[in-house]
Amino acid sequence: MVFQEYALFPWMTVEQNVAFGLDIRRMPKAEIREKVSSLLSMLHLGEFRDRYPKDLSGGMRQRVAIARVLAIDSPILLMDEPFGALDALTRHNLQDELLRIWESLRKTVLFVTHSIEESIYLADRIVVMTYRPGTVKRDLAVDLPRPRDPSAPAFNELKKELTGLVMEEQWRHERDETRAVAAN
Repeated sequence: MVFQEYALFPWMTVEQNVAFGLDIRRMPKAEIREKVSSLLSMLHLGEFRDRYPKDLSGGMRQRVAIARVLAIDSPILLMDEPFGALDALTRHNLQDELLRIWESLRKTVLFVTHSIEESIYLADRIVVMTYRPGTVKRDLAVDLPRPRDPSAPAFNELKKELTGLVMEEQWRHERDETRAVAAN
């Protein structure tokens, strides 16, 4: 799982953070070194292997968190708003990085985001949830070719549809809150 707030061990180096799950699984040290080196290279972190999280930018910390999850080779990658705390440029770069990793490894990624554009840019399928209770409001396939262009008419048509669904849910929630206050 990759969290919004990195969830790295501050007392461990980049290399140690990425190796953590492999150490727990008691993988042979030589295999750990090889796998960690490969992931650090893939995520452009090789020269930072001996650094601590406090010495890294937010984007680099997230890449370490992604490498740590990829190291254990789970078939599903869970990501809970992993780019939410990043600036726009870093966020976009990491979105492209995630797509590159996905293209290479073909892992299933369950990605939670509040950004409609981010969901369209990354997803093959978007599930819009209701406010409360959290149920599926709509399940949409994203049939746009990659790389996706946020200025393309089809991208913006889907963005408009999703915005409508989300705003409808927001209005329903606000109406319900107003009724609850009025009832008291």
